[in-house]
Formats: sequence, structure tokens, C-alpha cells
Amino acid sequence: MSGAGVMTEAVKLAEDRSGDVIVRFYESSGSRTTAAVSTGFDAASAKVVDLLERPLADAAGEVVDGELRVPLRPFEIVTVRLKAR
Repeated sequence: MSGAGVMTEAVKLAEDRSGDVIVRFYESSGSRTTAAVSTGFDAASAKVVDLLERPLADAAGEVVDGELRVPLRPFEIVTVRLKAR
């Protein structure tokens, strides 16, 4: 995880027992930034989800060079669901 002011809050397995990994992070310094999430495993997909781990239709984020990059507003909390290959 990288990005100015980005703090990781939680890393856990998905509640549905699918084996997916849930990562929750937030912007802590009150400014706009981009979080870059990289994994130690080969991720097949990465989706921004809500707190109940359901996909968000209007979620912004893109995968670049194996990293999921998510723009963050000041103090925004984001949850990402990573699916392994």
C-alpha cells in the first residue's frame, strides 16, 4: 500500500468464504491522493466494494502494472476486494 497519507485499516478474508482478500484503507491527512494497492499474490481482479463487501457500480479505480490505483478524497474510506487467480 502506498500513497501520501494513506493508512491501511484492515486486511482480511471475505465474509462469504470465497478466499477473496478484503483491504480497507483511508486518506488520513485531509488531502486528495491516489492509493496504490499491490499484492504478494497474483490477483485476477480487484473491485471497490461497500462495507458489506458488495461491488459498487460507481467505484473508481484502475489496475496499472499489477497495482490497483484508487483516487481518494480527504478522509475517504475505501474497501477493495481482491480475487486471486
